[in-house]
Amino acid sequence: MVTAQQKKQENIIEYLLYMYCLEDMIRALECDENRVVKELVPTLVPNASFIPSYERWYGSICQELIRSGKKSKGHLSELEEIATELVFLHQTLLVVKPDEKYQGLFNTAEPSILEFSQKSAMENHHPVLVSIHAMHMKLQLKLRGKEISNETELAFDSMRIMLAYLASEYKKMRSGAWDLNPN
Repeated sequence: MVTAQQKKQENIIEYLLYMYCLEDMIRALECDENRVVKELVPTLVPNASFIPSYERWYGSICQELIRSGKKSKGHLSELEEIATELVFLHQTLLVVKPDEKYQGLFNTAEPSILEFSQKSAMENHHPVLVSIHAMHMKLQLKLRGKEISNETELAFDSMRIMLAYLASEYKKMRSGAWDLNPN
């Protein structure tokens, strides 16, 4: 909970990835609040005083996943909203307020995004969503101790760098430090 809040303020992409992994862990426990409280919360609580708030927070995640029909797949509505904001920001940086650096990063990452979208059956998904999914996949591979080839690592890196820039611009936009006026 504390880690999630910190990541949300510092780097929105890291926040999404953290929350996607958390959703995975909760699903592994079948969205069972009792199991989550018993098996997951104790491993994540910084100290005993946080236990009640962690139990409530994790319980609310379990309830939302069940209530929204996402017990087996999909993301919390808040995470979907953030992903949508990132898609709009991507379009803004390419079209509305063209950002040459971001355009270059996207152009570099685009072949890897297209290849990954085909290999993961995500051809109809937005490049930003594909890139975030790729980073989540990379985390899963690392957690499972799977080896990643140099070629695949380079593809992941191009998407990671693009997403890092997008996260930086997102933080500026959300803080109000972003000027849409071209003058």
